[in-house]
Amino acid sequence: MTRLRFTLFLVLACVFLARSATAQTAARSSSSQLAELTKKIDEQNTKIDALSQQILKLQQEVGQMKGESVPTAPAAPANVSSSPVPAASGASHVVTRGETLTSIAKQYKVGIDELQKFNHIENDRKLQIGQTLAIPGTQSPTPTSTPNE
Repeated sequence: MTRLRFTLFLVLACVFLARSATAQTAARSSSSQLAELTKKIDEQNTKIDALSQQILKLQQEVGQMKGESVPTAPAAPANVSSSPVPAASGASHVVTRGETLTSIAKQYKVGIDELQKFNHIENDRKLQIGQTLAIPGTQSPTPTSTPNE
């Protein structure tokens, strides 16, 4: 009977250790998957920014071919509210052609959601050229490069 209890104890201990090892492996696997997904998201955001710049250039070329002048900063529609005035200690950013919330967030090293919520932007696709965004948690803006027009 004692031998049976000892054997049962050993079996249970082995099962416990096996589950513990599996859980640690799963945690490491989840961590590496998260890092891999984050890297892929950054790569996709970079591609989106590059494509946005290409679209901008193509729009300018088409406008020039048609003999039209391509506006550089159209007025914001009346139904779009302007962004809040930046906090006294925070930085602000004026949106230029081809910029996205993603590119602006990366430039200031803030989260996209954080930037969107801070500026009360419901639809990130309604970002307007000339719109001033308040940058959360920053003291001064990082110098920006503007695309050649």
